Amino acid sequence: EGLYIINCGRGGTLDEEALYAALESGKVAGAALDVYESEPSKGHKLYTLSQVIGSPHVGAGTSEASARVGAEVAQNVIGALKK
Repeated sequence: EGLYIINCGRGGTLDEEALYAALESGKVAGAALDVYESEPSKGHKLYTLSQVIGSPHVGAGTSEASARVGAEVAQNVIGALKK
């Protein structure tokens, strides 16, 4: 009891119905979600709970992640041109 859940990995790895029930019962104190089974509407029942924070799937949107993606794309282009 009293635990917090943070999911910023992959949608579908968390049973959202079970999470809702656990939040309602107090087994889970709060949740922060960045990924979902399917993109929820503003009226999704998880967001009727004050102990839930949601973000629009932007957890990987850091400047470091963007730089790594850019470097990887550049390496892939160079590799393709060398073939």
